[in-house]
Amino acid sequence: MNPDSGPGSMPSVPESGEHKHVGLGEIAGAAGVSKATASRALRHPESVSPGSLAKVRQAMAIFGVDSGSQDTPTGPMIALVRPAAPAGNVDPYARLFDLLTSRVFAQGIAAVHVEAVANQAESLAQSLLGPAGSEPHVQGAIVLGGGAAGELAAKLAERHLPQIRVSNARHEDGVSRIVLDATDGIATAVQHLVHLGHRRIGLAVLRDSAAAGRIAGFRKSMAQILHIPATRDQAPVVEAAGGTMAGVAAAEELLHLQCSAVIACAPALSFGILEAAARARLDVPRDLSLLTVGDMPDADVIAPPLSQVSYDWEAIAVSALGEVRAMMANPVEAVAIDYSVTPDLVLRASAVPPQRR
Repeated sequence: MNPDSGPGSMPSVPESGEHKHVGLGEIAGAAGVSKATASRALRHPESVSPGSLAKVRQAMAIFGVDSGSQDTPTGPMIALVRPAAPAGNVDPYARLFDLLTSRVFAQGIAAVHVEAVANQAESLAQSLLGPAGSEPHVQGAIVLGGGAAGELAAKLAERHLPQIRVSNARHEDGVSRIVLDATDGIATAVQHLVHLGHRRIGLAVLRDSAAAGRIAGFRKSMAQILHIPATRDQAPVVEAAGGTMAGVAAAEELLHLQCSAVIACAPALSFGILEAAARARLDVPRDLSLLTVGDMPDADVIAPPLSQVSYDWEAIAVSALGEVRAMMANPVEAVAIDYSVTPDLVLRASAVPPQRR
């Protein structure tokens, strides 16, 4: 398996003496560099920076390919796990995954990329850990998101592998966790939209384990800020499946309910709302204000540039890697951590005072 071979893929850990044929794209992907940089590192190592050269050599070490260098790192390996994004969906953890990859390599550690899909937790855990009773192939893991990634995290926890999870839901499972708490972010979004003059605000949220908390937080914020009972009629909410078309359906329902502003809790829903507005010949933000809670890739270059409530991914990457390294250094005395990270408001151009439609 390799990082470019689709859902559930990861670099297989090579057996001793095993011959490996690995493509340039696979090496570049695992190293987090471009194909051109990977090519230069292989052909003319003196032409690339020491940091990029180290990343390429470590990536080759993951795949079991001899780089011809005497200083290729042979230290610990950390698995970076994220759920495979279904077709048409945006990966909300893409930025954090890239930052973690760079930081892992920069610290002289090999990163094993894993995309988790449903019903493959057992086989993926076996690939990472090896047979029961043996030393695991990886010495730690950082697991992003829930769903299939959470299933794999549970399997890793059964073998007591040092790991930390980064997700938007809290569970009492004894696993160290950084919770991306969107509740305060939703309250910030509501407060900003109300300050602009909006009174008819809707929420589009994914139908997942975090939905109930987000809906409750939204209605509580609406009640406190607007001094209303915040019933279903006064604080409309649409739960949607993943994907842009689900976002379109959610937006159409909220537009039918005469919302002048929508808070979207996933990138795919935001794209769907933009599509629905275009179909209805409505201008964003003149006819409909939109604010995204969570990471929105390229939010600053979308038309219009999207305001969002987003996280400090750099700080989260530093914390997650630091915590898992501490666990790896002393697994016997490691104490499970559990804390929340609140997002900040980034204003752009997708939310303005309401206009008459």
